[in-house]
Amino acid sequence: EFYMGRTLSNTMVNLGIQSACDEALYQIGLDIEELEEIEEDAGLGNGGLGRLAACFLDSMATLGLAAYGYGIRYDYGIFAQKIEDGWQVEEPDEWLRYGNPWEKARPEYVLPVNFYGRTEDTGSGVKWVDTQVVFAMPYDSPIPGYGNNTVNTMRLWSAKAPNSFNLHFFNNGEYINAVCDRNQAENISRVLYPNDNFFSGKELRLKQEYFLVASTLQDILRRFKSSKFGSRDPVRRSFESFPDKVA
Repeated sequence: EFYMGRTLSNTMVNLGIQSACDEALYQIGLDIEELEEIEEDAGLGNGGLGRLAACFLDSMATLGLAAYGYGIRYDYGIFAQKIEDGWQVEEPDEWLRYGNPWEKARPEYVLPVNFYGRTEDTGSGVKWVDTQVVFAMPYDSPIPGYGNNTVNTMRLWSAKAPNSFNLHFFNNGEYINAVCDRNQAENISRVLYPNDNFFSGKELRLKQEYFLVASTLQDILRRFKSSKFGSRDPVRRSFESFPDKVA
């Protein structure tokens, strides 16, 4: 999880353009603080752990260390808190209702993540078959360093179904079943810390962890092998230097 906070003000400070932007907005009758208040807090983290992870990303960029930070792109974060009659009421944190201008979808790097299924012995070894496939769609956000030219990447995975709509079920009046596969897949990246007081909640948390690890490892291996030196570097092809590139 990454508790990034609001990106606009932090980006302007790191790029050294806050005063210039403040003056430019003042000249056209706008207040930079009012503009900053419009931005939604990214619902990607909670408390100390999320803030620590965000600080790691910011620090690595400021130190000029090239790095990627991987996480899940939660649709609704943890929750939006409201107080009614002195009691906390939890509602969905719809931080993406107006989109996120800081992120870029990268469909060219979408990856399959397999769940469930069974193993089968074949002549060439053991295969994992009859799985439920969920696609991991990456979204990239820039993390600029302070006072330098380093911009690192926060890559977040969103769970997508291979088939989002079953027309056969729909035409037979089974409207809920028509989108069942989509809902089951996308539930993985719906909420940070789903309630695990029951079995399905525990299962969902485990699926979230596996989804993050499986998609991230595939992407790290892809990036390692497809780097500009990978095709002619025998050390890289044999993965001897791989442990030095991943933390």
